[in-house]
Amino acid sequence: MKTRMLILTISLLLLSGCNTFHGVTVISPKVGDPRNPTKAESLQPILQWKASSQTDGTYDVTIYEGIVIATTLDELRGQVKRAVGKMVYYREGIKETNHKVEEPLKPNHEYYWSVRVRQGDQVSQWSQYDYFLFAGVGYVKGEHLTFSFKTPKK
Repeated sequence: MKTRMLILTISLLLLSGCNTFHGVTVISPKVGDPRNPTKAESLQPILQWKASSQTDGTYDVTIYEGIVIATTLDELRGQVKRAVGKMVYYREGIKETNHKVEEPLKPNHEYYWSVRVRQGDQVSQWSQYDYFLFAGVGYVKGEHLTFSFKTPKK
């Protein structure tokens, strides 16, 4: 029992990470490792976020296609590079803290999305997050990332 607790404690000390949100805090699809997008449950996922402190505002949502910009050699090395492609979805004036995508997205495809607060003609910046993972002797970080998800195969 003591050995298991020691191993668990050492593992937790050597592996830690955090996300820092800028703007509206996103809930779902779950924010995780940006190199491995969260799986959406349908081709019309429900996007969800925490309410803004600006209670009289509404929300805007945007979705962009994800594109891969790596060569075959990069892919073989596990160094797939991803980027934000063209905008495929935009809605504004959303009153709730969730939104079901109205048109089906492409199956088995990566997407990037964000949400912002709108008060009349004034809009906040699009939500982003910073990612940091410490793993013993090294770390991985990303800054000013948009939220990603991958649609199911069908």
